[in-house]
Amino acid sequence: MANRARWLRVLALVATVGAAPACASGSYIYSGGSYGGYGAYGSYRRDIERIAHQNGYHEGREAGEKDARHGRSYSFDRHGDWRHADEGYRREYGDREFYRHEFREGFRAGYTDAYNAYARAYRW
Repeated sequence: MANRARWLRVLALVATVGAAPACASGSYIYSGGSYGGYGAYGSYRRDIERIAHQNGYHEGREAGEKDARHGRSYSFDRHGDWRHADEGYRREYGDREFYRHEFREGFRAGYTDAYNAYARAYRW
């Protein structure tokens, strides 16, 4: 029994240590492709990631504020900007699906921030 408990602790430690570098690296796997990386290409991908996230965040803030002001329920995915997720996309950015993924992450964050801030202010 003690031996089993020791192995469970070791496995938990290995899982924690193994997950930390993947989270801290800034890279992740999405739709079978690896985004992030090193060198000029990795830096360019991070720039596109930042642009897409910022564009999504801006659009999400507008949608979240509007929904909260009008007393609508919290639902970022009802918006066309979130579904299409290509506002601000340019062909030179490359992979449209990567852009869409980052745009949606930004949209969700912006929508949540604005909705929470304005819902408190506009509640009766």
